[in-house]
Amino acid sequence: MPGRQAAFRADYRERIAPAYAGWAHVALIAVLGAAAIWVCARQITAPAWYEWLVIPFAFCASNVFEWWIHKTVMHRPVKGLMGIYRRHTLAHHEFFTDVEPTLDNSRDFRIVFFPPYALVAFMTMSLVPAFVLGQAGLANAGWLLLITNTGLYLNYELFHFCCHVKNDSVVRRIPLVNSIRRHHIAHHNPAIMMERNFNLTYPVADWFFGTSDLKCGLVKHIFNGYDTAAVRRDLKRAGTP
Repeated sequence: MPGRQAAFRADYRERIAPAYAGWAHVALIAVLGAAAIWVCARQITAPAWYEWLVIPFAFCASNVFEWWIHKTVMHRPVKGLMGIYRRHTLAHHEFFTDVEPTLDNSRDFRIVFFPPYALVAFMTMSLVPAFVLGQAGLANAGWLLLITNTGLYLNYELFHFCCHVKNDSVVRRIPLVNSIRRHHIAHHNPAIMMERNFNLTYPVADWFFGTSDLKCGLVKHIFNGYDTAAVRRDLKRAGTP
C-alpha cells in the first residue's frame, strides 16, 4: 500500500468516534429500508398490469441518477453540496485506491456506507413522484415506486460493500457482483476516476453515456466479471487494471 494511502487511513481511523459500531450502522440502514418496504407493500391492493411498469422505469431512472450524482456531485465541488464531495473524492478515494481497494475491519464501514439519513433523504425524494402518481389515480404505482427505489438504494449499499470487501473468494463468483467489483475498483484508479465508471450497481448508464472503461455491448458490461479484455486500449496505457 502506498505510504500516502496508509497515512490517510491511519488518520481517518483515529477520527472515527470510539462509540461507532460498523455492524450497527449496517443494521440500521437495513432495518430502515426493510421497514419502509414493508409499510409500502401493505398499502398495495390489486395493482393493474400497467402499474407494474413503474418498476423498470424506476430502475432506469435510479440508474441514471446514481450515475449523474456520482459524476457531477460526488466528484465535482458543487456549492451547497461540498460535504458530499469531501466525503467521497477527498476521503473515500484517498482511503481506497485501485492498488488497495479493500477494507480491513468493521470500523472501516464508516467510509464505505452512507450515513443512515442518506436513505431517509432518498426515500423523501421519492415521495414526490409517488404523490404525483397517487394524484393521477395510480396509487399502487406510487407505492411500487417507493418500494423499488428503496430496494435499489439497499442494492447500492450491498454492491458497494462487495466492491470493498477484503476477501473476494465468494463475490468473484457471483454474476453481476463480480462485474461491478471490477468496474468500481477500476474507478478508484486516480488516472480515470473523474471520467470513468460512475455506476455502482449495474453499469447501464456508463455504457449508455460512454463513460465506461470497457468497449463492448451492454450484456458484456453487465456480465463482464473480472475480464479485462474489453478495457479500452488508451485506458490500459493509463494504468487501468
